[in-house]
Amino acid sequence: MKSLIELKGVSKTYGAGVSAVHAFGPVSLDIAEGEFISFLGPSGCGKSTLMLMIAGLLEVSEGAIRLGGADVCGPQTDIGIMFQDNTLVPWRSVRGNVELQLEMRGISIESQRDHVTSLLKSVALEDFASRFPFELSGGMQQRAAFCQAMVHDPKIVLLDEPLGKLDAMTREHIRADLQRLWMKTRPTVVFVTHSIEEAVQLSSKVAVITPRPGRIETVINIDLPFPRDLAIKGSAEFTGHVRHIQEIFHGYGVI
Repeated sequence: MKSLIELKGVSKTYGAGVSAVHAFGPVSLDIAEGEFISFLGPSGCGKSTLMLMIAGLLEVSEGAIRLGGADVCGPQTDIGIMFQDNTLVPWRSVRGNVELQLEMRGISIESQRDHVTSLLKSVALEDFASRFPFELSGGMQQRAAFCQAMVHDPKIVLLDEPLGKLDAMTREHIRADLQRLWMKTRPTVVFVTHSIEEAVQLSSKVAVITPRPGRIETVINIDLPFPRDLAIKGSAEFTGHVRHIQEIFHGYGVI
């Protein structure tokens, strides 16, 4: 498969001289078109820093990042991105927030009304389209933010711990939403998480990141069929992947 995201010796250092902090890298990795890859590592290892560099919101200190063969030299406007703290604006409805992404790109809202409705329906928000963010639960806000990130059908979607602040049951529900939407359109997804089980459940590959400065310890192919439901999560193959990753982090003293 063709590489859509290329990381070539990417590293990030904050500050200079004796006060410099080496936060991440160097890391080299090719991510194929249509892949769902998780960057899995402990807090402070630089996962979010990498996400910001891929999005062009943070400059690399060394190395290069290429998206679709083009160097990342500034903010990328044709990707979808979602953070742990959603970017919904409080004065617009759920539908209005999703449509905002279309407005910003000069895409006709009228021509996309059915698409927006279908997207909201896919995450069980069709009955809340006219509600405002403060009227929604945290999980519903994150579903709306995901629709916001996906409405323009991006080829690349960056998800930076979007489920980190949700309770366990809500996380499980939204994992299923993410998995279903990815299977439907197959964008290339880069997912940042510190949950081993979450990474194994959602990903075609898991890049295991070391403690700071984050480097790739190994990339594990998760060769389990999709969709990954409760039966898959109870399988010996699933628990074997989880145990393997736990052993890696145990070796680093993280768990």
